[in-house]
Amino acid sequence: MPVAPAGFHLPGRALLAAVLLVSTLLGGCESLSPAECATADWRELGVQDGSRGRTDRIASYYESCAKAGIAVNAAVYRAGRNQGLQSYCQPANALNEGLAGNSYEGVCPAPMDQNFRNIHGIAWRDQDARKTLARLLRQQDQMQAELRDSKTTEDRRRTLRDDLSRSDRRIEEARYAVRDASYQLDRLRSDMRQRGQH
Repeated sequence: MPVAPAGFHLPGRALLAAVLLVSTLLGGCESLSPAECATADWRELGVQDGSRGRTDRIASYYESCAKAGIAVNAAVYRAGRNQGLQSYCQPANALNEGLAGNSYEGVCPAPMDQNFRNIHGIAWRDQDARKTLARLLRQQDQMQAELRDSKTTEDRRRTLRDDLSRSDRRIEEARYAVRDASYQLDRLRSDMRQRGQH
């Protein structure tokens, strides 16, 4: 979350409004209530959206606030969002976002976008490969447990044996994908360390 400048203090009501606003946004809702529209700090809202890698939401805010007859300040919001994007679009954050499995919405400015995409993509593939392998291993465990169950019919056992044979091949492919993704990630981290980006 963005930090307020040194010496900046919110009065009680404004602080409450800011807390409510952040709670609404964290809940995934893009609309604002009339009270939030009335007290919104458009620059800070832009900074928050930018620093979280969100797309420009001014149209949604405009729609919400127009119902209450309250104007939005698009220029101030967008200036704040651009400031937030400068912190979001850093290489180390691209790595962290990818490893967390978070999607990238293509929000970074042109000079930063390709590098962010490359780093995010390598990190995302690593976590995705690991998730896929874990899922296949869980499925295999479930099939083996069913095969061992005395209540399993012979027809079902034949099906399970065939499925387990295919599962072995898929798991081997998934292990290879993990090894390859891990190698690419290690190379990326080494390169980032050499550049002072991680």
